[in-house]
Amino acid sequence: MKKTIKILSVCLVFCLLCSSLAACGQQKAMMTLEDKTLSVNVYEFLLSRMKGTLGYYGYDITNESFWRTIVSSDGMTYDDYFCAEIEREAKYYLIADHLFDEYGLTLSASDEKAIDDLMAKHEKNAGSRTALNEKLKVFGVNYETLRQIYVTETKIGLLKDHLYGKDAEKVDVLQKEQYFLANYVCFEQILIPTYYYVTDLDRFDDVVYYTDEKHTAIAYDKENGKTAIDETGDIAKDIFGDPEYYNDEGKIAYDKENGVVGYIYEKDKDGKPTQNRVVEKYDEKTKGQLYSNALEYVEVCDGNVQKFEQYQSDIDSESEGEEMYLFASAGYYASLNSSAAYFDDIAEALLDMEVGECRVVSSEYGYHVVQKRESKSGAYNDKEMKESFFADFSDNVIEYMWTKLCQTYAPRVSVDGEVRNSAPNMKEVGANVLY
Repeated sequence: MKKTIKILSVCLVFCLLCSSLAACGQQKAMMTLEDKTLSVNVYEFLLSRMKGTLGYYGYDITNESFWRTIVSSDGMTYDDYFCAEIEREAKYYLIADHLFDEYGLTLSASDEKAIDDLMAKHEKNAGSRTALNEKLKVFGVNYETLRQIYVTETKIGLLKDHLYGKDAEKVDVLQKEQYFLANYVCFEQILIPTYYYVTDLDRFDDVVYYTDEKHTAIAYDKENGKTAIDETGDIAKDIFGDPEYYNDEGKIAYDKENGVVGYIYEKDKDGKPTQNRVVEKYDEKTKGQLYSNALEYVEVCDGNVQKFEQYQSDIDSESEGEEMYLFASAGYYASLNSSAAYFDDIAEALLDMEVGECRVVSSEYGYHVVQKRESKSGAYNDKEMKESFFADFSDNVIEYMWTKLCQTYAPRVSVDGEVRNSAPNMKEVGANVLY
C-alpha cells in the first residue's frame, strides 16, 4: 500500500505544484497567519482539484470503497490521507501569501492582465458570469474567490523566481549537490526480455535480412555465398526475382552485418504497416529459464562492476550499457503509463541496495538485472543526462527549498478546528479539472 500512496502523491504535485491560497471576501477563515487568512471555501476548492486530478489519472473516485480503502497501519483511509495532505499544503500556500508581502514583491500590470484574461476566458466558456458562478459553486467558490486564488498562484510563482531563480540558478551549488546525492540513485541494468519481436522466416526457419526497412530486397552475403541452380536448370531466384546466395550449409547466406532484420509490423485499420513491431511473449518454460539466467548474472556480478560491464557487452539483449538515474523517494514518475511503471520497482529496490550490489527486478518487459552505482557529482548538469533523467531537477530543487522554508513558518499558522471540521471531505466535493 505504501507504493500506492507514493503514486497518488505524484498527482498531488501535479495538482498543487503551482497553486496557492488567499483570503476571500467574508467567507469563514479556516487558517490564519498574522494578517493573512485562508477561507474554508478555498480549502474545499483545492480538494476538488485534487479529486479531479485523481479521476483524470484513472482512479475510481466515484466509488465509495475507494475513499474507505485503508492505506496505513493506523487505519488512515484515502479520504483521510488526501484531506491531510491538502491541509498541509494549504498552510504552505497561506505562508506564500504572507511571504510575498514580507519580501516587498508586487504584481505587474501584465500579471494582472493575464489573470483577467483567464477569468474572461472562463466566463466566455460558461456563457455568463452567473453561469460561471453556478459551475464554481460545486467546488465551493465563486468568480471573485477564483480570481483571488489565481492572484495568489501568480504570487507564489513570482516568489519562487525571486528566491531561487526560474531554473534554480540562485540556489547554491552545494545545496544542489546535497539534494542530488540525497534524492537520486544511480544504476545500470541488463534487460533480459520475456518477449520477442516476430520476424519473417525463410523456408529454413532462419530470420530474413533485408536491404532496407521497407523490405524491398534480400540482403545477401554475396562475397562468401554462392548461387545455386534450381530444378529447371536456371539460377535459383527469390520472391523479388534476384539470385539467391547460399552458405556451405545449404541455407540462405544473409549479410547480417549490413542487412536489416525482417521484423513484422502491426497494421492500421486500413491495412498499412505501422511503426509498431508485432510482439509475442515467451512461454512459461522459457521465461523460467530466462529468470534462472538472470539469477546467475546476479550471483556472478554482485559486487563486481567489471564483470557486470562484461556481461553488458557480451549479452545479446536490450542492455542499457550506460548509467541511469531515478528519483529515489518516489520512483521515476515521468509518466504514469506502463512504459515507465517498472522504474518505480527498480527505484524501490535500489533504496535498500549497497553500491555494487545486484538484484533482479521483474516487469512486464522482462527481468532487469540492476546494479547500484556511485552517483557522479554534478551528473544533473550533463547535457545528455539532463534530457533523459534530470529534466525536472531544477523544479525539484526549487520545490525542496520552498518546502524547507515553509516548514519554518508552519508552526505560526493557526487552524480553526471547528471551521475545518465543517468542510467537506474528499468524497463529498466535486471533481474539478477545469479551474
